[in-house]
Amino acid sequence: MAEYEPGVCNIGEGEQRKRYALGAVALVATLGLFVGVLTTGAPTLLLLASVVPLFGVAEGYFQGRHNFCTGFATLGIYDTSDDGTDRREVPDASARRADRQRARQIHAKSATAAVGATILVYAVGLLSF
Repeated sequence: MAEYEPGVCNIGEGEQRKRYALGAVALVATLGLFVGVLTTGAPTLLLLASVVPLFGVAEGYFQGRHNFCTGFATLGIYDTSDDGTDRREVPDASARRADRQRARQIHAKSATAAVGATILVYAVGLLSF
């Protein structure tokens, strides 16, 4: 079992698996959007909407990779159990601040990755027509 460490680790293996699953579902949604636009003759500009599911892909990946849930940080809780069933309250204000700061970093990293990937998806879409 992982140990809670403010601003570093607030989820264990059980919650980590959920984050990776979120990323996988978002990736499938992105692929569905891409294939849908390419096969229906919809405007290529619609591919820019892939930024939304791509943000989910990045969030799922980064949260799983870093053992850190941004939602838990916002709520002031953590769950480092192996099965994801032992949510606890973050003990003090300084730990909650560290968690929120880490959450902002992950959101920024995810947004940057999503925008970059969206540009790539759009470029591939343009080349496919």
